[in-house]
Amino acid sequence: MPAHTPNNEQPIHSEPPTRLLSNEIQEIISDKQNWMVRNGIVLFLLIMGCLIGTTFFISYPDVVSVSAKLTSVNAPKEVKVKTEGKLVKLNAVEGKNVSLNDVLGFMESTANHLEVLTLSKSIDTLQQEIANKNYTHISTYFSESFHDLGEMQQSYQVFKQSFALFKQYLASGYFLRKKSMLEGDIAYLKRSHANLVQEKNMQQEDLGLEKETLDADQSLKDSKTISSFDYRSEKSKYIGKALSIPQIVATIINNESSQHEKQKEILQLENDIAQQKEIFIQSLNTFNAQLDEWRSKYLLRAPISGKIAFVRFLQENQQLKMNQTFCFINPENTQYFAEIAIPQHNLGKIKSGQKVLLKLPSHPFQEFGALLGKLDFISKIPSDSGYFARVILPNGLQTNYKKQIQYRDGLMAQGEIVTADTKLSDRLLYQFTKLITWKGPEH
Repeated sequence: MPAHTPNNEQPIHSEPPTRLLSNEIQEIISDKQNWMVRNGIVLFLLIMGCLIGTTFFISYPDVVSVSAKLTSVNAPKEVKVKTEGKLVKLNAVEGKNVSLNDVLGFMESTANHLEVLTLSKSIDTLQQEIANKNYTHISTYFSESFHDLGEMQQSYQVFKQSFALFKQYLASGYFLRKKSMLEGDIAYLKRSHANLVQEKNMQQEDLGLEKETLDADQSLKDSKTISSFDYRSEKSKYIGKALSIPQIVATIINNESSQHEKQKEILQLENDIAQQKEIFIQSLNTFNAQLDEWRSKYLLRAPISGKIAFVRFLQENQQLKMNQTFCFINPENTQYFAEIAIPQHNLGKIKSGQKVLLKLPSHPFQEFGALLGKLDFISKIPSDSGYFARVILPNGLQTNYKKQIQYRDGLMAQGEIVTADTKLSDRLLYQFTKLITWKGPEH
């Protein structure tokens, strides 16, 4: 009997074998794959051809990297604080033009700054008057009193004593009045001398006439024309006139001697005056040097004429440290440039007139941008670091981001010299040539 399956079970059937594709279908699929491969290759070759062709039309400039150092002609001058303390007065304003020695601020001091400045002005004027040998109005100086000079008060008192002594030698002083009197005496003696000389000449002339008369009387006496008494009388007159001439000569000598003595007194007086002037000038220079030290310490002054540029916010009564930068003074005619050294292996690409980008590590490029320059000089003689070159900065220290860089001496930068445009194909060929000619490391 045939076997029966349980009612709850399905009959078991075997899987049919996989049906094979017909030859027609396989041929269709095979033809489609060949077409795709052929067209894909063609498309790839076309794309590669286009890319390679494009390299002959695409070009961009090459860049040579160099190290650079900023410098300048008539560089900005830094104003530094010379003493630690409070800034009690601030006169400087950002962007304001100032002149040489203008006072930009006062540092805290025991002295009254305005009083010291007034005294300093008088001292400077006095020095100029003495240099020009103009002593006419010097005695009127320092008639006002200075009582609030702080640490300079004692030095001022010493100087004032020296000046009081010096005034005695000035035009209104005792010694120059004495000199004037001596000069007056000499002038009188010279007039007397002239009169005495004239009188002597007249007496000599009269004596000559008397001698002619005496000679004539001698002839008359010899011829018995006149008596001996008359002759003796005429001779006595001649002798009397002859004796008066030595007396007037002695008076002339005494006059000349008096002039000489007076002149010696004047010379001695002039020597004393010169010595006293020298002593006072030394005292004046010493005091002025002390004033200069005070001014350098407590006055913030412009070292040059130019425009003020602050590096940080400042206000009165702010505490400042010694050697702290107060501000910069930018001259109107400042010319900035950069010094670079070009390596020898890149020299053939570089020539004057090429653009240069200067990126400063101290001022990140992403934030500040780069300085724009132009190569204007290349040395013909190499150094150890390469060929020296100079880059001028037409826009000064303003970057391509319109930001102003504050100049500091010795500021370094990374320079990028933009050379002539090179085709992409030439660059690829150069890299390929470099690759196939590379021999690898030597063993």
